[in-house]
Amino acid sequence: MKKILVAHDGSKLSDKALKKGVEIAVRFDSNLTVLTVIPDLYLTELSDLDRKRIMEALTEETMIAMEKIRSTLAGKSVEAKTITRQGMPAEKILETAKKMKIDLLIVGSHGRHGAKKFLLGSISSKVVEYATCPVLVVK
Repeated sequence: MKKILVAHDGSKLSDKALKKGVEIAVRFDSNLTVLTVIPDLYLTELSDLDRKRIMEALTEETMIAMEKIRSTLAGKSVEAKTITRQGMPAEKILETAKKMKIDLLIVGSHGRHGAKKFLLGSISSKVVEYATCPVLVVK
């Protein structure tokens, strides 16, 4: 197992997924990549200017979060890098994993159940369903 990809969305569960990814990468001497996806905004109620401002704020917030992750990983005995993409999160995670020929994909679970999961969908369940590599879901 040489390449590990951790999907990170800034949540506590994705922090747990990252921690698990680091543990596995250290144990197996693997390369670790942390991916975050800035979601596209398809809200018709927003003006183009408002959509642009929100995207700029999300991008800035994401860059700050990824810099924190880079700083944290710098102290670990693992080769790690970060990637930021924009689009539909599940699609970008799957696309990146396939392009990079990832050996293990790690995602956090948001623990959605019942009707809420059915109505909202779940990035982690989409990733599990469509991934072409093994997926570890961390709770």
